[in-house]
Amino acid sequence: MSELLSEWSPSEATIDLIKLNGFDDAHIERTVTYLKTETELEHIDDIDGYNNWNSFFIVFCIKAGGSPHKQD
Repeated sequence: MSELLSEWSPSEATIDLIKLNGFDDAHIERTVTYLKTETELEHIDDIDGYNNWNSFFIVFCIKAGGSPHKQD
């Protein structure tokens, strides 16, 4: 697994988990694009508490999108 964000892409298991939380492919793609182009993150060691991009991405993607299952 790559430690550099530029070389990383979410694993199939990561995508499956995010989809189980109600997010679609478009949300996942937008989030990947945002991380890779709009942040200054380069190496997983730049983020305290995470040792791989997939675990960070799961949390980031869900927090960025809110809860699609929330009742108004």
